[in-house]
Order: sequence, then C-alpha cells, then structure tokens
Amino acid sequence: MLPPIRITTFDKTYLRDQFDCGSRPLNLYLQKQVSQDIKRRIAPCFTVIDENKRILGYYTLASTSIPLVSLPENLKKKLPRYPSVPAVLLGRLAVDKQVSIFI
Repeated sequence: MLPPIRITTFDKTYLRDQFDCGSRPLNLYLQKQVSQDIKRRIAPCFTVIDENKRILGYYTLASTSIPLVSLPENLKKKLPRYPSVPAVLLGRLAVDKQVSIFI
C-alpha cells in the first residue's frame, strides 16, 4: 500500500539523497542541480513526498510555445491568429523505484 503522500513545491529540507528512479541523470539532477534551477527561475520543481519528507517523485515545468503552423487545421481554426500559442513543457519526470510499483 502506498504511504500517505503530498504534492508540494520542492524544499531543500526534503530527503532526496536516497532517491533512485533508475536514471542516473534524473537522480543527479534532483540531488545536485534542482536548487540552482529554482533559484535562477529556470524551472519550478514539484515533489511527491511521504510523511517523513522523503521524495518519492518529482517533475519540473517550463513555459514554451507551439508555432501555429505546426498544429492541425481543426485546432488552428479555434485559436487566435497569433504566430504561436503558449504551452507548458514537462521538463523532467521521475518516480523512485521503491514506489513505482504502485503506479
């Protein structure tokens, strides 16, 4: 059974040293880089934590845009005639291996 969880913005006090999603770059990002990216306002990070503040998963978001010409006609005709439309990019997504069996 999955322990009680919360989804919150990243906090340096959360336990992240034991996080292992099976991807070395994603593990290292959480352990070494995420605080700097948040401080520089590159990408906000949202975390899933348990009652002990251990990080069970995380994702980052960034703003982006999609050129209108790359959208299908049925969508284009419903949108304003701007050169591009705003969008949200899911930058990183990782779930600790210990809890990934629950999802």
